[in-house]
Amino acid sequence: MNGKFGGKPATGTPSMAWSTVVVVVSLLSGASVVHNIFKPDLTLPLMDGSNEAKMQQPSKE
Repeated sequence: MNGKFGGKPATGTPSMAWSTVVVVVSLLSGASVVHNIFKPDLTLPLMDGSNEAKMQQPSKE
């Protein structure tokens, strides 16, 4: 069977590397498209001063 087609047997390593590259590029481009369409608000909410002061003081337990 090996002699019928000739050539080297495939190892699969380059194919796996290219598949990984394609998957990563696909995920990044998909995220870019979604963020350009939906434009999510990624800002963090501001903390008011009273909560910040309470967090800095040790509790009296």
